[in-house]
Amino acid sequence: MKDSELYQLLQTDPELGMREYIAQYYALVAAICKGILPHAPEDAEECVNESFLRLWQTLDTMQNPAHLRAYLCMIARNRALSVYRKNRAAAQRSEKLPEQADADFIAELDRRADAEALQSAVMRLKEPDREIFVRKYYYLESMASLGKRFGMPVKKIDNILYRSKQRLRKILKEDAE
Repeated sequence: MKDSELYQLLQTDPELGMREYIAQYYALVAAICKGILPHAPEDAEECVNESFLRLWQTLDTMQNPAHLRAYLCMIARNRALSVYRKNRAAAQRSEKLPEQADADFIAELDRRADAEALQSAVMRLKEPDREIFVRKYYYLESMASLGKRFGMPVKKIDNILYRSKQRLRKILKEDAE
């Protein structure tokens, strides 16, 4: 079933649509989360569940329902990376002063706002640039693998990624103004 069909099903029968969506993309989301959190399976499973919940909560704000899969993958990646960073920081940190905790909280809010802006900007890239960008920076796929997948030399993949980053900078700058 295509993303646009799943989106329509989510609109007409939300419960059935979400079950279908989870059935179709659970393995993909689990692979992303487990790849980032290989030593924390419980956290990875929680990230998977939270990813689908976040998708459910933001369905009404979707600008282009044809990109639900990419959007879900970005949610999963960002959630897993957030948990990874949190776990790593907790392991390294000793007790902090209350002022430092407040500063950390404010910094985390800023990072979340930046992540959402970046997600929105990535969704505005054209295909296959968006797919290459997502696979490289969200799925952490190698350049050689991307070259094989898209039938392009690694140098061309590198050029596409460079141009995509330039476009993203421009989009983010325009959105900030």
